[in-house]
Amino acid sequence: MKKNTLLAQEGRHPDDSLAAFFERQTRRHGSREAVRYRPRYRTIRWSYDMLGERVSGLAQTLAAHGIGTGDRVALCAENSPHWVAAFFAILARGGVVVPLNPKSTPDQIDRISKSAEPKLALLSPSLAWPDEAVPCLPTADSSYSANEAAAMRDKAVFENSGGLAEIIYTSGTTGDPKGVMLSHGNLLADLDAVMKAVPLTPDDHILTLLPLFHVFGQMTSLLCSLYSGCSVTYIAAPTTRAIREALTYTPATHLVVVPEVLKTMMDRLESRLGRIPGFLRRALRDRIRSRISRTLRTIVCGGAPLDPTIEDKWWNLGFEVLQGYGLTETSPVVSTNTSTAHRAGSVGKPLDGVEVRLAPDNEILVRGQIVMQGYYRDAQRTEAVLDHGWFKTDDAGRFDEDGFLYVFGRKKYMILGPSGENVFPEDLEAELSRVPGVIDSAVVGLPRNGRTVVHAALLCEPNRAAGAVAEANRHLAPHQQITSWSVWPEPDFPRSVTRKVKKEEVIKRLGSEPAGRPSQGGRITPLKRLLVEVTQTEIGEIDDSTRIVADLNLDSLLRIELVSRIEDEFGVYIEEMQITPELTVADLDALVQGQKGRMPQLGRYPRWSNSAWAGRLRPAVNQVVFRWWLSIFCRLRISGEENLTNLQGPVLFMANHRSFLDPVIATWTIPEVIRSRLGIAAGTEVLYGKYPWFAPLAELAFNAFPFPTGTHENIRPGLDYIGRMLDDGWNILIFPEGGLNRSERPLLDLKGGTGVVAVEMGVPVVPLVIQGTEKILPPDTLVPKRWGQVSVRFGKPLNLAGQEYADATASIESHLRHLLEDRENRESARRRPE
Repeated sequence: MKKNTLLAQEGRHPDDSLAAFFERQTRRHGSREAVRYRPRYRTIRWSYDMLGERVSGLAQTLAAHGIGTGDRVALCAENSPHWVAAFFAILARGGVVVPLNPKSTPDQIDRISKSAEPKLALLSPSLAWPDEAVPCLPTADSSYSANEAAAMRDKAVFENSGGLAEIIYTSGTTGDPKGVMLSHGNLLADLDAVMKAVPLTPDDHILTLLPLFHVFGQMTSLLCSLYSGCSVTYIAAPTTRAIREALTYTPATHLVVVPEVLKTMMDRLESRLGRIPGFLRRALRDRIRSRISRTLRTIVCGGAPLDPTIEDKWWNLGFEVLQGYGLTETSPVVSTNTSTAHRAGSVGKPLDGVEVRLAPDNEILVRGQIVMQGYYRDAQRTEAVLDHGWFKTDDAGRFDEDGFLYVFGRKKYMILGPSGENVFPEDLEAELSRVPGVIDSAVVGLPRNGRTVVHAALLCEPNRAAGAVAEANRHLAPHQQITSWSVWPEPDFPRSVTRKVKKEEVIKRLGSEPAGRPSQGGRITPLKRLLVEVTQTEIGEIDDSTRIVADLNLDSLLRIELVSRIEDEFGVYIEEMQITPELTVADLDALVQGQKGRMPQLGRYPRWSNSAWAGRLRPAVNQVVFRWWLSIFCRLRISGEENLTNLQGPVLFMANHRSFLDPVIATWTIPEVIRSRLGIAAGTEVLYGKYPWFAPLAELAFNAFPFPTGTHENIRPGLDYIGRMLDDGWNILIFPEGGLNRSERPLLDLKGGTGVVAVEMGVPVVPLVIQGTEKILPPDTLVPKRWGQVSVRFGKPLNLAGQEYADATASIESHLRHLLEDRENRESARRRPE
């Protein structure tokens, strides 16, 4: 009775379904921020109320498609608030979630679909379901407005099934599918135990780098945050740069990662601190830590063993590192270190309510409410791993005298991908076996330069090996790519009496062979040095003919990391998809050289010009330095102000540009309530290139900031900066012609980036036309030439989110031309004789 009372106080009942738990917790935490996400340039924030409304609306859509108790629904999408809403909407209908990796190939999805037989699939807009018989819906379903969804939520009747919650396929993407069945009770029992071991408060903030299609990602982000009422941030791709930005711009207190990411982050940090002596690093510990994050306290790590050396380095910086242990079949967490019970190198003590014991051969056995219901439609496999409620983990371990668990075996040679995906060798071996000429294969994870690479040992003719791997990789997802291979030197692999390959012997044999290739000559370029840092390869092993992926073991995470580092250090943007398996160092160098011009260095956001003191000074500086003499030379005529009356900020103004006077006039005529939080995008080539001496005054007086406008400049940093400003409630003025119009044409063709800004920023766009400034201050002059009239006209706000970039650009250009023609027609009518 005491336990039930305690659980009721915490917001749930011990017999709850996840749907009822979700509904109660979202209502309890209401307006608090629930989830945060930055897919491109803007940050999406949903409150618990918004999340609840989205789930209600999507649940009604699922009901309209006949989804009810026990129906399986595939969920295949990237991490986002929409994924979270889709997950709980399926559960609200009593359905069973089948989460899938969005990077899976059509063949892989088709195999799982044939096993799970989903009634419906919820997908990212960029994905397609291979089986036309399965109806599909977007995860960001917009069938109902926010008001309609809110009304539905108040009178919604959910199925609230407490049976099977989800089927997670842990292997079989290319072979025989194996789906783990987890019930509502499994997940809620593990959630209770995890929250007791590592409690969170509503003021905490989780930054997770784990995929939501994995139960570890589900448990440590959406379920734990829902339980505690805190917020969680998802990022699109776990590059060092993306993580660094997320730690800078979010109040993260807890970071959830896999060991590979922690090592990559530490390598990058040490490369920056390499010249600082060790004793100074200790003295500067607090400063280094604050540069990483001013709020981060705890790092939660799991999925694979964490190198004790890496763990110590993070502890020495003042971060609490909590390593745990679990499996998909155990919902997933079995044990974890805590703030009060921690032992370096261990995976902590078993959670409350979880029994762990060791078999005579030291295999770890687990029993409790967290143990799965079995493998979907596979009684034989289920019976093989469950013995009177005890789950056989296939991992070896030991306990110390204080009850801390140490794991020293990997689950059946499973390889943890760099982004948290499980890579099961049998899937890759099944694909290799389909390649003609391959007699057999053994896929294992091999340590190379501090990382685990996916290596295939092949029984085939030596001249067929590279082609066989390339053919298999064409049918494998990015995280499954075989990045290293060798031909087994004997007629067969070492095998057991049951003819199974003895992989421990294979790993031992492969590990004793020298890694890499003979030293090769060639010029040492900055790109080669960067490749050395990213891949931890010896410089002598890299030459122009080296293949980036195959020869340097570039996995999916390192591909993302490489393009991020190239952008940071060379000022060019390379798409991840351009890093193909056959790309050589010479090819990559040509790509980099082909992107001329460096990215503008926008500096750390926010800039000083966004500060409160700069904002207080700005009106006075404007008045003293500019407006007094402008009032002498300019007579203003303003129209269209009624279009701004009910405008909800933030907003983008897009104006024509004929004179350096235009930004001054714009800030003069935009209403004060908007002007007080206005930033102006200034061309880097002009303000920061031609007139750098004037830039500080422009930043103070107009809150100007650099925006790439040159033909060869990368626009992405400017878009990032605009997105950050809009996130913080700033309004933005942009001149989409990309520079001064010195021609006789009323308007130049707008830059292609205009549509990108208008669509991706997701805020109203107000066309703005300024005429007459070119007569007072002609192009490329800084001294007024004559007195004159300046007319300013505001157009109606445009909502362009969701449009094609080209269509959005055309729409803005059309409205600007219409405003210009309308003004000219009015002037012509006034001059016409009666």
